[in-house]
Amino acid sequence: MDPRTSAQDVHRCELCEENMVDMLCVVCPFKLCTTCVGNHLVDDPGKHKLVKYQDRKTTLVLPTCEEHSSERCKHFCEECDKAVCPSCISSDSHERHKFLKTSEKFATKKEIIRNETQELEQAVNPAYKGIVEQAESNVMKLEKGYETLEQKIEKQRKKWHEEIDNIVHKLKNETGDMKKKQLKALNEHLQKLKELLAEVQGTIDSNKDILNSSNVSKSLSYISRNQSLKQFPAKLEVSVPCFLSQPMNSDVILEMFGVITGFSISNQDGGYNPETQSESAASSGKAIEMKLLNEPQIISIIETEIEYPENVACQKDGKIWIAGSKGKLKMFYGVPLNVSRLSFGVVGSSFALKELESETDECPKDIALTRTGDLIYGKKLQNAVYIARQNKTDELINLHDWGLLSFCSTSCDELLVAMTDDRKYRCRVVRFEGSEERQIIQYDHEGKPLYTSGVLRKYVKENQNGDICVADCNAGAVVVTDKAGKFRFRYTGSTLSQKEAHFRPVGITTDNQAHILVSDSLNVHIVDMNGQFLCFLNLVFNDPLRIATDSDDNLYVVETSGIVKKVRYLTELKGTLTEYIPGHVGRKRILGAQKKK
Repeated sequence: MDPRTSAQDVHRCELCEENMVDMLCVVCPFKLCTTCVGNHLVDDPGKHKLVKYQDRKTTLVLPTCEEHSSERCKHFCEECDKAVCPSCISSDSHERHKFLKTSEKFATKKEIIRNETQELEQAVNPAYKGIVEQAESNVMKLEKGYETLEQKIEKQRKKWHEEIDNIVHKLKNETGDMKKKQLKALNEHLQKLKELLAEVQGTIDSNKDILNSSNVSKSLSYISRNQSLKQFPAKLEVSVPCFLSQPMNSDVILEMFGVITGFSISNQDGGYNPETQSESAASSGKAIEMKLLNEPQIISIIETEIEYPENVACQKDGKIWIAGSKGKLKMFYGVPLNVSRLSFGVVGSSFALKELESETDECPKDIALTRTGDLIYGKKLQNAVYIARQNKTDELINLHDWGLLSFCSTSCDELLVAMTDDRKYRCRVVRFEGSEERQIIQYDHEGKPLYTSGVLRKYVKENQNGDICVADCNAGAVVVTDKAGKFRFRYTGSTLSQKEAHFRPVGITTDNQAHILVSDSLNVHIVDMNGQFLCFLNLVFNDPLRIATDSDDNLYVVETSGIVKKVRYLTELKGTLTEYIPGHVGRKRILGAQKKK
């Protein structure tokens, strides 16, 4: 093997390309052997600096002075923030300035760079990797979301085509029936005319026979039929029907076909702040592991001035909707604007940010929010659910012969609607995608009703693991089924609460930990995803009615008087992220440790 091309031939003199390297010119930089050093310095020895090759990483290469090119900058001027040579120091431009050795400044800078590199490696780089993964996941979700959107549009197109085909088929059948009736009438009329014509012709032939006959008797017995034969029958007239097509209004057709809402592109300042990544985790189906506080806190009180509110719904931006009496729907800030700070939190009245009024004084039966923030509300008398978007209200679902009890939106932007028949004998929960029924939950595996009959309300809520939870006030129980509608368990209240009064749930919600929270006019119960009672919310409420949680697991308790209390009842259990596994009852996956702040 030629030694010039062997592995040991890595460090060769860059002038002769034969001898091993002994020196390094740190200015050029150039690798040199001892023999070639003189040739390298011959042009200008002052501008070169040679060090032993083995000391190349420990020998400092001082910068050349910008003003005195033949000198090295051995000091650093703190006032001017630049390296200087001895000639610069003695000049008037640096009079009374403070100087450090360049090596000291170099060491300080190296430490800063080392620390910043460590921060980039340990914090920023992993954060960016997480952000990139999140962005890649968002791209995949967007592709899948648009695929689903296009499938829904195509499905609607097929439905419209099918409906149009049905209409055309119906019109053609009607046309065929009309044609048959008219043809039958015309043919019968034609047959009658032919018979009359034959009768006339027969009379003519008979008369001619008499005229040609010499038999006197035939002539004498002749009876004229002209008078009766001249009585022509009524004329039958038929008209071919016309098809009157209606003018096509593209805008109306588009609105009837469906609208696309929820499109947005926005830059969120601070959205990739590591301190806000918990929110990103929650939005991707992963929840920060939380634990119950021993002493929950009322962090704000909002006086809505709405008596007997029907329900509450929380937006992601900290605002809440209240369904009030006399057909009013009002939006408030989660924290009142005019407040006084007391030992237990913030209290004060708040004005409505937005208000919707129905055409009648009918109280909205329930309210919910879509994933894009559109408000959904129900009307009992109409047995219908409406959606308010883009400054207008459209009917979303009509229950027809079923009475509306309550509803909630799901993680997939579907609706779970609790309803009863007009005689209050049967109750069921129906899953809707848009206005279409997708699932009916009514009976258990033995064919027995899951929910009681009667006039008392049923309140429905989807849990984090996909379970469907119904607070059945009449039964004094919370009935829980899995996503497929299979019965899981029935919570009938804690034995502690049963000592004082019967359990009558009047409100229900869930949180990111898959807890089930239930209000019963006396207490707020906290139950785990498997129906195990955990605790009461150790706070005093004045006849609590409806409850709701926001994306940060704050609880909003609405009292009969219209006061809304915002409660913090969980605290972060640092170190873990939890993902609830759809379709696996009571199971959760620990995703890994989080770095403590």
